Amino acid sequence: MKNLVKKTGFLFLAVSMLSLPVVSSALAADTLRPGQSISHDGKLTSSDGRFNFVMQWDGNLVHYQGGSSLWDSDTRGDKVEIWDPFLGRYFYRYAEVLKLDSSGNLYITDLEGRFMFWRADTAAWMEGWYHPPMVVPTGLVGDTLIAQNDGNVVLYDTIGNYNGEWKPVWATNTGGR
Repeated sequence: MKNLVKKTGFLFLAVSMLSLPVVSSALAADTLRPGQSISHDGKLTSSDGRFNFVMQWDGNLVHYQGGSSLWDSDTRGDKVEIWDPFLGRYFYRYAEVLKLDSSGNLYITDLEGRFMFWRADTAAWMEGWYHPPMVVPTGLVGDTLIAQNDGNVVLYDTIGNYNGEWKPVWATNTGGR
């Protein structure tokens, strides 16, 4: 009987752990670094606590100030339908995880990482940000995503040699709130 209670307790613990957000060291933080991800209502929170960048259960990545949405990825309910001829039925993969990889790509995938539903278009964003007379710096790689106190969420190159200055490579453009 004692063994059964122990096994049941461990089973309950294991199942409850599966329902926790995948956060990879980003829990209650304002920063996401390469190799980290957030999912299932995981979020980045600005250090002053006013802004939340949330990977929602419905697959949408939303930036909030309080209860108001400032920006979203427009991936709510996005899914891929896969036909399995062996089983004779469809399977679905949903937008669930925000990832930052070591190449500076910020994107939303399914849990397995096989299908991409959204990607931060860093090239287009930089073309708009670094407009003439500025020149787009070459070789920028986003390595730090930060939910800032000004209401903006920014992906920065913090490693490039720009006299110690971080260079933005993408942002939600929601600053000044």
